[in-house]
Amino acid sequence: MSQSSLSAALGKLERELGARLFDRHTRACRMTDAGAALLPAARRLVADWDHLVADAQDFGRFARGRVAVAAPNAQCALLLPPVIRAFGESHPGVRVVLHDVPEHEVHALVRSGAADLGIATQTDARTDLVASPLQSDEFVAVMAPDHPLAARRSLEWSQLARSPVIGYLPGNPVRTLLEEKLAARGIALDYAFEIALPWTMMGLAREGLGVAVVTMALRPLAHWHGLEVRTVGRPQVARMLTLLRAPAHSPSPAVAAFREQLMAATGARL
Repeated sequence: MSQSSLSAALGKLERELGARLFDRHTRACRMTDAGAALLPAARRLVADWDHLVADAQDFGRFARGRVAVAAPNAQCALLLPPVIRAFGESHPGVRVVLHDVPEHEVHALVRSGAADLGIATQTDARTDLVASPLQSDEFVAVMAPDHPLAARRSLEWSQLARSPVIGYLPGNPVRTLLEEKLAARGIALDYAFEIALPWTMMGLAREGLGVAVVTMALRPLAHWHGLEVRTVGRPQVARMLTLLRAPAHSPSPAVAAFREQLMAATGARL
C-alpha cells in the first residue's frame, strides 16, 4: 500500500471513530493517547483476522473440518466404519460425526442441517433433498442352519409366505417397499415378529423362531450369528440406497471429499 493510500485509510478510520489516532508532523508521526488506548484492541483484531485466514486455509486443505452423516443402524455398523477409517487416514484433521438413527429420521436431520449427508432407502415419495443412487440392496432370507428352508439353495417369495417371518415394524421404509412389490404379485407374508432392530431379528432367527427378511447389506451380521442366507426370487426385490444432501447447503470441501470416498467405496457414480 502506498503512503498516500495509507494516509487516506487512516484518515477515514479516524473519522469513523471520532478520534485522532496520530499527531502528524512534516517529518514525524506520533501516536495520540486515544491511539495508544486502542492499540491493544487493534492488535487483537489483526491477530483474529490472521487466525480466520489460517483457519479458512486449513479447511480448504482439509487440515480441519467436520462431516456429519445420518444413517440407519445397519449402515452405521457395516457400511460406514471402513469408509470413515479410510477417510480419517487421508484427512486426519477432519472429524466425522455419526448419527445412528431410525431410517425415518434421516431426512429430517439432513433437511435441518444437523447432518451434511444421509443414507436412506429410495422411495416414490417426493422429497426436497438431493438424492444420489448409492447401492442396490437385494432382499434375502436369513434362517437357522437347521431350518427346513436352509436345505434349498434359493427361495421364492411364495415359499416364504407359508413360513413364519421375522420382519421390520410396519411403516419402516424397507418393509413398505417389499410389501408393495409383493402385493403386486398377490403375495402377503405372515409376520411372527415385527422388529425395529436387525440384531433382534438375527437372534430370533438363530433360535428357529422364523425366517428373517432383511437385505443383503446385513449378510455379514447374519454370518456372525452363524445363520444361513438365501436369495429370494419370483420376484427378485431390491431397494436402492441413496445418499441425501440438502440442495440449499453448499458442501464444504471436507463433506465433498467424504461423499466422493463413500460413493467410490460402494461403486456408485459421482
